[in-house]
Amino acid sequence: FGVVAALWFYYGEVDRWRLIVAFDGLKSDLENKYKLAADIIHHVNIEKTIYYPILDLSRVRIVHKSDPLIQGLNQIIQYTGVGKMAFSANLVNGIYVEDALIYRMAA
Repeated sequence: FGVVAALWFYYGEVDRWRLIVAFDGLKSDLENKYKLAADIIHHVNIEKTIYYPILDLSRVRIVHKSDPLIQGLNQIIQYTGVGKMAFSANLVNGIYVEDALIYRMAA
């Protein structure tokens, strides 16, 4: 998949969290990345044999590593491993980040 950034981002105007995943590679691969994400989510939801989906694709936003939010966060935060960092109440590249939980930022 080529994940270079992954974070939960809070959209206050609609009171909803979305998982943002940034990938490395060709921007034209975006549609293929969504198809792959849908397959992964479907597989995990079935394998867990639970009564409701763990995650649905409407809560996932896949972007290229050149996305303005990812570029702005990458200037501030960088770590190549997987961790967890809270980030709140900041303006990043002209985008207000009310709340975010960053798991990977190696863009």
